[in-house]
Amino acid sequence: MSIRSLILAIAGCTGLLAIAGCGPDPVDGFIARVDDLAELDDLDEEIEFSQPEDWVESYRPEAGSPGYNLILYRRRVPTLIDMQGRVVHLWPKVRAVGRVRLDENGRLTVIGVDNMIKEYDWDGKLTWAYGLPRPEDLPHHDFARLANGNVLVLAQEVETRSDYLQEVDRRGRVVWEWWPRDSLDEHFPDRDRRYPDPTHVNSVFELPENRWFDDGDVRFRPGNILVSARNLNTIFIVEKRSGEIVWMHTDGLDFQHEAQMVPKGVLGAGLVVFFNNGYHDLNAYRRSEIRVIHPIDGRLLWSYSAPDFYSTVAGVEQVLPNGNVLITSSEGGRVFEVTPEKQIAWQWIPPYLPMRVIRYPAVFCPQLAALGPLDSRAVNRSDRHPWVDIELGQYAFGGDYRVATLYGLVREVLLDPSGCRELLLPVDPVLQVAYGFDDTALEGAPASASFRVTVRDLATGETRVVIDDTLHPSGDEIFRDRYVAVPGFGLKRAELCIEASAGGGRGIGELHPSVFLSNPRFYSRVRAQLNRKWKESRISLQEQALQERQLRAIGYVQ
Repeated sequence: MSIRSLILAIAGCTGLLAIAGCGPDPVDGFIARVDDLAELDDLDEEIEFSQPEDWVESYRPEAGSPGYNLILYRRRVPTLIDMQGRVVHLWPKVRAVGRVRLDENGRLTVIGVDNMIKEYDWDGKLTWAYGLPRPEDLPHHDFARLANGNVLVLAQEVETRSDYLQEVDRRGRVVWEWWPRDSLDEHFPDRDRRYPDPTHVNSVFELPENRWFDDGDVRFRPGNILVSARNLNTIFIVEKRSGEIVWMHTDGLDFQHEAQMVPKGVLGAGLVVFFNNGYHDLNAYRRSEIRVIHPIDGRLLWSYSAPDFYSTVAGVEQVLPNGNVLITSSEGGRVFEVTPEKQIAWQWIPPYLPMRVIRYPAVFCPQLAALGPLDSRAVNRSDRHPWVDIELGQYAFGGDYRVATLYGLVREVLLDPSGCRELLLPVDPVLQVAYGFDDTALEGAPASASFRVTVRDLATGETRVVIDDTLHPSGDEIFRDRYVAVPGFGLKRAELCIEASAGGGRGIGELHPSVFLSNPRFYSRVRAQLNRKWKESRISLQEQALQERQLRAIGYVQ
């Protein structure tokens, strides 16, 4: 970088790393320091033989809303696939964390693995980057390209665990900033104060032109920001001019994500849609729901929920031009498109947990239009079996276990290894569970520990003992990792009961710290066989460090 460019960058760029508009075009040496290819993993080399077209389960062209799907391959490599799942374009040397967006010029914006917001052209050349003025802070979850060409960044002040919004222009100058904490006492005096990150904002959305503002309701002025604050179980609108919260909706919200207003030209224009996760089972047991509400009176106008649909956290939705809704069930393990009649028109199930898939029309940008007509062939893999979202076969969630490294593997160790939970089992279910004595805490261990797991069909009452075992710390085997098939229970509502006791008796009591039972979960043996060719790839050390830092900052890892 020339001396002149460096001076311009320092003088005109608040974040110091905004590289577009700060003098001449960025030079290769500067980009290399921002985008260090030596730090990359080898995921782009894996895509060509991973056969992602095999992951499309079904596509009904007559019911679907066609386009190209922007995915994050292995949650990191931005990739475009068509409706049959074939890769049509990718950015092989770009790595992203959770969120990517394409614009009408074919430019890709990402949250990078180096803690920066970055923009690339269609060919993968870095054209703009922005780092927060306080490098210890974290951009997270979301950003938005605004109508004025600026970028709205969602960030967290790590020291205080406070979220904030920051609008930056092309020169990297902060032109607007807003802190939710300044409105907490006024608007949320009765909030749940147990969370270290009080708001946990997970999406930001600029209001488009809409009929409510056209009719004189200034709360919905285009350019105002629609925010989803998970830990407040609230979505609200921030007026850009005053910084005031001018609208909010709380009815029935349960750790929701991705609040959006349907834009003009799309069926349902002006309505507000969001992904209601259902983490606390406020509306139904282990059910997620897509909700569409009338923003003036809060009426629920349409919703989608199903017994096989559940993602405790994450997840997004997108209303498509014909009124269909594209749903990413991130922790459930799939992406699917439903019609207004709630029929599945397209379903994509990769062998990893998908993140925030967006569909773009075939003519969204010149580069997509140049790909030619979309392939309209139907897909029907009739040999596949029905899908049940992964978490529906899992016994416990976040607050019910601690994470520990035992016998060389990271495990979710139950805080209370006793009780019963209702589950929906997948096709051809196999129970995976580990139990025994923690080899790092054996001092003073009881003479024995017993473990019992049963499963009961809730429809017929049939009960089956899956595990009944006793281990001794002085024995040859003080730990067991079990995989037990449970034939005949596929696609059934079942009650899974677990029991661990020390000293050989059946009383639960207070267990010694050395006795542990991992989080039991069912997986589908059929699905595991479909994915048996899946290959694990390394993640760069840079990304590992940032990933852990982000997860800790936003409360997913304690």
